[in-house]
Amino acid sequence: MVCTLSLLAGAAQAQLWDTPKATAAQTILKGFTARQTVLTRGDATITLDVAGNLVVGVLVEAGTAADVARGLGVAWGLAETDLAALQRNLGSPQLQAAARRGFVETADEDGSGLIALKLRGEGSATRYAAYVALKIWPDSAFPATRNVTGSAAAPDVVRIFSDFQCPYCREMWDSAAQGWEARPEQFRVSHYQFPLDKHPNAFAAAEASECAGAQGRFWPYADTLFREFDRWTPLRAADTALKFGGYAGSAGLKTAAFTSCLNAHTFKASVEAQVRAGLAVGVQGTPTVFLNGVKMGNYASPAEVARIRAVTRATPSAASVIDARLGLFR
Repeated sequence: MVCTLSLLAGAAQAQLWDTPKATAAQTILKGFTARQTVLTRGDATITLDVAGNLVVGVLVEAGTAADVARGLGVAWGLAETDLAALQRNLGSPQLQAAARRGFVETADEDGSGLIALKLRGEGSATRYAAYVALKIWPDSAFPATRNVTGSAAAPDVVRIFSDFQCPYCREMWDSAAQGWEARPEQFRVSHYQFPLDKHPNAFAAAEASECAGAQGRFWPYADTLFREFDRWTPLRAADTALKFGGYAGSAGLKTAAFTSCLNAHTFKASVEAQVRAGLAVGVQGTPTVFLNGVKMGNYASPAEVARIRAVTRATPSAASVIDARLGLFR
């Protein structure tokens, strides 16, 4: 599979999330005729996919790479001066060959957007179909975890990839996470381990929290780890086990079972599997938060929360709108 990100170098992260009216008003669409969510000029058609009155996908159907570049520029928030480079990249033999086969792939390294491209015909009969949309990860993209709180019927699902030795994760735990947990009827929260290599005690802390989770005490143990952050994070790795064992008692755990679990590295494979799952959905650092399958840029932003809820809880939802459109490329 061709690396779309490198071949479309210069394309910004998808700038969707706008209203159809604001999207159609972009200066690079000068000369296009707009009828509701469809814009046309000559044989080029740009269709805006909408959920919750926000644009979640942009489909371009055209006969030239120039018009395709313009349509992609709409989704990516590009200026007129950016389009020539994008057009050249669309003409790359490698990308053209992949487009003949047709592809759908993640459009950026952080897993927040997707792109699909299909090329048919030759010469004057050449037709492109290109699509840029939000990436909404399905439940199946995330591993099962016992570290869940909130009602199973809650309409909003928060998934957190975290590192117990990460100061930004502690900040999130003490702020936004407390708000989600305080509203179990609204938010169902799942925690996933993503210990970073640069934090020497993070993997052991992840294992310890999983041992606590095996006794149904993940959340109070995680609270303790973050509360005692300044005491255990500077320790040598060899000295953390004693601290973690001491925290087990204060978190209401059976300490003998906890110590046995930790010493046996019972959940080492589970932690490693959670890290792999995080990498697969574009996690690059911690904390990384997904709301209803959408990777958040700023988990503390009420406006972002509102936008994600609007598109994911709309009827039809963004996921169903986007999935239906991707049928053109399968």
